[in-house]
Amino acid sequence: MIQAQIQTNAYWGANFTLTEADIEQIYNHLLEVERPQTIDQIARVIIAHRVRLSTQQIKKQLDGRTVYQPQGNFEIDQELVFPQAKFAHGTVTAVRQGYNPGYGKFDVIRVDINNKEREFAANLTVDHPLNFGDEEEAITTLLAVDLDALYEQHVDTVVAKLQPELEERSEFVRLGSEWFVKALMAEVNVGHLHLAEAILELSNGGPLSPDEILPHLDMDDGIDKSVQRFSLNYALQQDKRFDEIAPTGQVAWFLHRMEPAGVRETPERLVYQPIPYDRPLLSPQLLALERELDDEWSDVKSPVTDDVVQFTLIYPHRWAGTLPLSSRVRTLLPTSRSPRQRIILLDAETEEELAVWIVKEKRYIYGLGDWYEANKIPVGGYIQLKAGPEPNVLLLDYERRRSQREWVRLAHVLDNKIQFELMRRSIGCGYDELMMVGTDVVAAIDALWRRAETNQRSIASLLSEIFPPLASLTPQKTVHAKTLYSVINMLRRVPPGPLFAELVRHSSFQPMGDHYWQFDRDRWQEERN
Repeated sequence: MIQAQIQTNAYWGANFTLTEADIEQIYNHLLEVERPQTIDQIARVIIAHRVRLSTQQIKKQLDGRTVYQPQGNFEIDQELVFPQAKFAHGTVTAVRQGYNPGYGKFDVIRVDINNKEREFAANLTVDHPLNFGDEEEAITTLLAVDLDALYEQHVDTVVAKLQPELEERSEFVRLGSEWFVKALMAEVNVGHLHLAEAILELSNGGPLSPDEILPHLDMDDGIDKSVQRFSLNYALQQDKRFDEIAPTGQVAWFLHRMEPAGVRETPERLVYQPIPYDRPLLSPQLLALERELDDEWSDVKSPVTDDVVQFTLIYPHRWAGTLPLSSRVRTLLPTSRSPRQRIILLDAETEEELAVWIVKEKRYIYGLGDWYEANKIPVGGYIQLKAGPEPNVLLLDYERRRSQREWVRLAHVLDNKIQFELMRRSIGCGYDELMMVGTDVVAAIDALWRRAETNQRSIASLLSEIFPPLASLTPQKTVHAKTLYSVINMLRRVPPGPLFAELVRHSSFQPMGDHYWQFDRDRWQEERN
């Protein structure tokens, strides 16, 4: 079947580019509808524009000419057009008889196409894929384009070309997936912004949607509401006083200065300064352990999304009242372009709602301190997250069990060094025994952390301090890598990768199998000397 070029994949392939005429169509369309349009809506405008151009071009190419079909009867000097050859034009210069045992008798026409003679079959009575029907039917077929089908098939290609092109042009403005013409935006002045700030302040900072803010701003009622909304959102986005905190597809504003302190500033225990290390040192077993721990600063990719994500709480997050924004946790979160996002965690058992904050760049979720305290979640406790009933809601849970007294590592400070002892504590949740470590002297541990930070102590130096007292708690004098990871994060924020690399790099740390390690103090002294 012969198709117009616009209906072929080649037309919309790698060489497809936007023209100035396309951009003018977009501009005129936005001026006409006077409302913001999504990138998909604009792509449809481009596709429809190209269909119109194609139709006009085909009509021009067909004007005064006959569509070549093998079944046709043609005469010398007749003007033909060949759709199968990109609508090339030609003039019949000769007609002769032909014969083929499979086809019988037919005519052979000689046609001059761009000063080159070519021969084609004519008066062919057998079925042929280049036959359309009569002339009118042939023209109708060539001009017929299913715009909806063309859009469904090629919208992604057009969008990929549109996005960067529009972003380079100052006359267009984008918010999320919507675009508009800057000249048609409603005026949002300094007074409007001050009013918006006051409205949010009266609402405890927010969140408020633009539709909740707009009625208080006394904007021109003659301007379409969608334009008012778009213009307000754009103005608020440019002002650092305001944060857009909703998931993709929604808009909600919050007053930045009224966000919790742990959102405006990263809690000091969560601050991670990247530590260079030789990653090839990590064995496949250590890499597997790194993936299991799923630290938010680890260079790992999330597996296929799980229905339930379970992870082990480490000291910095217990101290700050936060959750790690790790690779697995991120798969559960609603998408958003905002650097800070407010979502709801719903306690799976009590149905208590916790309004928490996602801080993307620093990779944590803030606002669980009271929940940890109320449920007595220890360092090493298992936390569970799963998708909730709405996109902006996650179910929060832990492995609940009757409280019973367990032997727990407790850290204390002696002579400005961290020490450990085993003591019984009441535990009411599931936990990883290898990672459980607590303390009754938080302020003293904080002082050690600040001293380590001030002195810029290396990972190896910290390991040499924590290893002996930990090893003394077991007859084998061994310490598991997970325990070292949990404990070292009491003194410095360290993901598993750099920690494991130091264990491998220094001969004073000796692997004993199953991720257990021993420490040779004499060899450590030799290395230091």
